[in-house]
Amino acid sequence: MAQEIEQYLMAKFQAGLGGKDKGSSKIPMFSQFQEIKTLLEEILRSLAPANQSNVREKLYCLNNLLSECQMLSEKRYIFRSPEDLLTINKIRLKLKQIKKELKEMKGSKMASNGNVSQPNNAASPSGDAHTSKPRSASRSVDAFKVHGFNDDVTTLERLLLRQGSDDGFKAIAIVGANGIGKTTLCQLIFNKPEVKGHFLPRIWVCMSECHDDDDDKKAIIKRMLFSLGVEEKTMNSVWDSRGLEGLLCALYLQLVGKRYLIVFDDARETDSWHEQLNSKLTGDGKWDQKFAYGLPKGCGGTVIVSTRNEEVAKGLVGEKNLYRLLPLSDPESCWAIFKDSVKKDVREFNHSNLEDLKMEVKMKCAGIPLAIKMMGEIMRKQISEGAAGIQTHQP
Repeated sequence: MAQEIEQYLMAKFQAGLGGKDKGSSKIPMFSQFQEIKTLLEEILRSLAPANQSNVREKLYCLNNLLSECQMLSEKRYIFRSPEDLLTINKIRLKLKQIKKELKEMKGSKMASNGNVSQPNNAASPSGDAHTSKPRSASRSVDAFKVHGFNDDVTTLERLLLRQGSDDGFKAIAIVGANGIGKTTLCQLIFNKPEVKGHFLPRIWVCMSECHDDDDDKKAIIKRMLFSLGVEEKTMNSVWDSRGLEGLLCALYLQLVGKRYLIVFDDARETDSWHEQLNSKLTGDGKWDQKFAYGLPKGCGGTVIVSTRNEEVAKGLVGEKNLYRLLPLSDPESCWAIFKDSVKKDVREFNHSNLEDLKMEVKMKCAGIPLAIKMMGEIMRKQISEGAAGIQTHQP
């Protein structure tokens, strides 16, 4: 099964760069993608099947990056927003990193005659290691720099992988205040090895990019279909003939029979798709524009929604399927987040009274990770300016 996953992902990547489509060369960074494709083909030819899983994460990442670039290729350069240009730059940097890692992998393979080990900073199935944005540019996070979510990750992982009568479809909503870590928690779950092995395909949808109009809904569904290997001309034909309901039907046909995982990150009260995601087609098979109709319900598919609004969550998954994310209560986790933010530029620091500072961090930030990080950034700036009461040790 593992080898089939790599073959599927590689075939999808090759198809996305197929030379038959003249428009493919208009994709941003097309030549970089081609160079990476050649490298991957060489590596996969030289690897034994048992070792091919070493490139799986890079293939996940590349397919998502390619989908982003395919969407961007629809816009003429002069109409690209500053956010689009920022996304292109981040994709360029990620491709440079992946190419470097693949060359190292190829060299390691040649040197070790078959014993390839994956670099520690391997690429993730995202568009970057969950950057702070644009949000859609990233799908992963460095788990070693995340503190205080172990119990949440364990609980949700068990819920997702649990076998039982609800194997036909699961829908879960993670609800919590702004900055509490909903997206981070989704990232951790999305990239867990056990989750990756259980679900295929996995798709990340950033709902903050989707506004309440057909054009943005169309873009979101097309991005999902791109990630599933559907050609643009096919989608355009479907749109011209049947509109949004046609794209939803196409999405359904791509997902039916598969144990998929879809994360809808940052759903808002202004979105108009807030019907129960577990809704099924009506008896007469009539399609409308309900997003739920694009999600097959019989083969173990799962949806995770993150949102600040509990009423939105209830409307999407029902009251019984809410997971309320609470502020961090462990002072040590709060302190660990704070120290990580402070120590980006200095190896260590000493405050005149560390115990008082620990208590101040916990009380002022109320266990909200984003607030803790911001407080750490302020302290880091004070350190760089040599504020009184702080002694620094430069690396």
